[in-house]
Amino acid sequence: MRPLPTTSRKVRGFTLIELMVVVVIIAILAVIAVPLFAAQLRSRRVFQSAGHMADVFRGSRTRALARGAAVVVRLDPVADTVTVLEGVMGTAAATLSGAGKQTCGNLPTRGCLTNDWGNLGGGAVIGTARIVESTGNDNIEAGYTIGTGTRNDTQQVDICFSPAGRAYVNLSATWTPSAWAPLASPLVIDVGAKTASASSLRKYNVVVMPNGTSRLAL
Repeated sequence: MRPLPTTSRKVRGFTLIELMVVVVIIAILAVIAVPLFAAQLRSRRVFQSAGHMADVFRGSRTRALARGAAVVVRLDPVADTVTVLEGVMGTAAATLSGAGKQTCGNLPTRGCLTNDWGNLGGGAVIGTARIVESTGNDNIEAGYTIGTGTRNDTQQVDICFSPAGRAYVNLSATWTPSAWAPLASPLVIDVGAKTASASSLRKYNVVVMPNGTSRLAL
């Protein structure tokens, strides 16, 4: 038998120019897509930080109600930190309770207005306040307004939750009773990204109501 005739087929590959065109197209798409993805990540980080801040206020009020203690949430818009303080009896009050009862110093206290929140103690000395939580938001900034006031991003604000769930506000950073006042208008904290393109990113609001409840406003 004769062998069947074979047919040759010319195999054509990609030219260098075609490959270069594909590489250029991919590079252009990457240049467009990368900033969009980065912006989405920053926006997600802002959302998570705002949600955590709302949780801090809610959790602090719940802690005050559950433990029968005064709890302060301090927002420092300059350092962009949030600190939670719980009022305790302190060494001096525990000593007055009787010999051998110094461990009472860690018991909660109800002194929302009269407590010395700056007395954190140290070593064997128990102060009249202790830090429950302290968080800093990397590349996140937060300013606030109270009622119809102007936005404040330079002054510390303290919110104290009483064991009854009432909210008090202090803007003076001092701990005398006259420095505190009932929170009569909503405290609105706007949380945003601390970046050059922050103006193009969405901000989220954490609202603390006069009755002490708080929520994340979407």
